Amino acid sequence: MTDNVTSKASERRQTIRWNFRISNIDAMLSNVAVGMVTPFIPVFAMALGGTNTEVGLITAVPAFINMLMYLPAASFVERGGSRLRITVRAVFVARLLYLAMGFVPFLPWPNFRAAMLIAILGVQTIPNVIVAVAWTALLGDMFPAEERAHLFAIRNMYSAFVALISSLAAGVLLDRVAYPANYIALFSISFVAGMVALHYCAKLVEGPIKARPSRRRSLGERLRQPFADPVYGAKFRVFAISAALLHLGINIAVPAYSIYHVRCLNLSNSVIGMFSLAAGLTTVLAYPLWGRVSRRAGHSLVYVLSILAYAPFPALYGLHGSVTYLLALQAAIGVFNAGFALTILNLMLQHVNPDDSANGIAVFNLLINATGVLGPPLAALVVSRYGVTWAFVLSTIVRAAGCIVYIGASGMGDTFGKLHKTFSPSASRRRRINRKEKGVL
Repeated sequence: MTDNVTSKASERRQTIRWNFRISNIDAMLSNVAVGMVTPFIPVFAMALGGTNTEVGLITAVPAFINMLMYLPAASFVERGGSRLRITVRAVFVARLLYLAMGFVPFLPWPNFRAAMLIAILGVQTIPNVIVAVAWTALLGDMFPAEERAHLFAIRNMYSAFVALISSLAAGVLLDRVAYPANYIALFSISFVAGMVALHYCAKLVEGPIKARPSRRRSLGERLRQPFADPVYGAKFRVFAISAALLHLGINIAVPAYSIYHVRCLNLSNSVIGMFSLAAGLTTVLAYPLWGRVSRRAGHSLVYVLSILAYAPFPALYGLHGSVTYLLALQAAIGVFNAGFALTILNLMLQHVNPDDSANGIAVFNLLINATGVLGPPLAALVVSRYGVTWAFVLSTIVRAAGCIVYIGASGMGDTFGKLHKTFSPSASRRRRINRKEKGVL
């Protein structure tokens, strides 16, 4: 009996190691596509002749479709059996659409090219929503909760490094190759990398497929369930509201950054790529740090530190147009990007009922994407009437509100008490003594 239990535990550890290794390869290859394409989609829209409003719609339209699709996607994932199989099929469809984007400049109607790009992004959103629900739930199933901080920190570090190198390479490609051949090459490379990533994703080992509730639930029931859960509901409410406000502030700033870089400062694609490099490099280096802090002090503290840094960033970014100044700010915020990315996933998995994870993840992402519908048009309105600087100020105010909600619910005293305990010299000495007592050097 004991040998059987030991054998199963050993097999479980081998599966976790295999999935960790394969998911790292998948993440790195996937981030070749993400790193090359995502930072330059707004720039591509402007090259197609897009207006400020259309640049805002680059974010708003996919976010609106996300908002409509997340709950149906949760129902689809719950009834679809294997989450891995669903992920692979949906990713394949989404990545095929990269090729379609590359040929938008050849449309015979110049005035509709930016609109066609927005339409393709909207269609791509549908399989991406399914992937977001199925893949996040699959990660929660594959890796135990107590190991996620460490494993996800390493995984994110590798994938972020690949994304930043890809972003830098994309900026150079776009500057050195004539338009529109540069974008055809960009989307083609992204498609090929995405297909290779999908090959590795299909090699993951999924655990036993659990029987999911077959009863159909109304949209209202699905929306209420994560908030009303007797065990998880209270913390989910605070976290979801805080995260929604933070993301509203982020989505107000996203189109403003592109307009600021291209139309206010006249920066080249290579310089814009350097901003991604500066933020990405510090993000890569910071992931192991935040992984250690999360294990010692919890995900909540890392989240607080990250959002406190996020709040003033847009206002500071608009103070001066010097490339050196902006690079320094991008490098600084990159440290906190790592903490935010690590904890937003871990806290979401921590605050949803594991037996209803697909629905909880869908409701959370629906709220986040609702901010993507509101933020960009609001940014376009503010930029058109008052200028980019005021869009940055509004973003800072909304982000600060998200900080207040979370820290207020957590308790100011508790939050800053944890900060003191985690980073005080005496705490460091105690940890060194404990490691010595355990024989850890």
